[in-house]
Amino acid sequence: MARIYGTIESLKSLKSELENNGISRFSSVKEVNEFLSNYNTEKLNILENESKKLDNEYFKTCTNLKQRKQEKAEIINSETDKIDSRICDLQTKIDSINTKSNNFIKKLLSRIKLHSLKKQLNYYVVNKTKLISSSVKNISQNIENDEIFIRMYETGKQNLIENRAKSKIKKLENTRNVLESSRNLISGAIGENLVVKEIKKLSDDYALINDFNLSFSRPIFYKKQNQRIYSIQIDHLLISKAGIFIIETKNWSKSSVNSLSLRSPIEQIKRSNFALYVYISENITLYDHHWGEQKVPIRNLIVMINNKPKGEFKYVSVKLLSELIGYIKYFEPVLTDKQFNRIITELI
Repeated sequence: MARIYGTIESLKSLKSELENNGISRFSSVKEVNEFLSNYNTEKLNILENESKKLDNEYFKTCTNLKQRKQEKAEIINSETDKIDSRICDLQTKIDSINTKSNNFIKKLLSRIKLHSLKKQLNYYVVNKTKLISSSVKNISQNIENDEIFIRMYETGKQNLIENRAKSKIKKLENTRNVLESSRNLISGAIGENLVVKEIKKLSDDYALINDFNLSFSRPIFYKKQNQRIYSIQIDHLLISKAGIFIIETKNWSKSSVNSLSLRSPIEQIKRSNFALYVYISENITLYDHHWGEQKVPIRNLIVMINNKPKGEFKYVSVKLLSELIGYIKYFEPVLTDKQFNRIITELI
């Protein structure tokens, strides 16, 4: 398998875009595509899951309500018995007090005690209902909540489902909107990923550097376009014993290929070729051949995933993805293992 270095640029850009929007659920372009393809299904699944949860909650609530009502009745009966027993006990004590004693002190104490007992008795008689209600306050609130939920379920189940799923649906929609606005990045990542998969089929006599970047402290003057080159970025740089392939990937539709408004990648790749040629000439020397210093062949290749323009172009080959491997293998080796490895070491 070919040696692979680095991560494709569009995938890094896509990951950065998703992270900036708080989206971390995807680990590959395949997962992104599956999400977009299955968006409606996932949305329905959210609603169905909430519906199932709601059904389970409804049946559980109905069971709990029955149990709570029974428990409330038992508490009321128990508290009623306690209060009635207390009232009866107080009444008995009141009836047993004799306030007709001839002894003034005893008579006074009896009246004080009688007053206290009557006060207690009056409290329980007057507040009986309140006391019983207080003892079942918490369970009564739970029963009321259960009954409210049951009514809402039975009269507006769909509204409940939508309200409970609202935050998840909103997050799902936000994810889709971010991805829809990143279609170009996704398309680019898909195309570049397909190129990497194809090149992996080659032997380890090939080394692929994804998202190859070079910056020049002293800019390179590019006479053809009358500009200075400060840096270059190449989708894929393939190093082989047959030389170096500058590969730019375009996952364009047929209409995009024929569009006059889209910038041709031809000039871009020729510019990168010139800058790379200057860099290699200044930094990599190959004296291994007995005839003298060897030139490192640098070929320009644009890989179109599904559609390519008609015609041939000067200094740049345009191939479909299906033609990629055959084109690369067409060229005969001109570099030794030592030269090959030297170039890899310098460029990675």
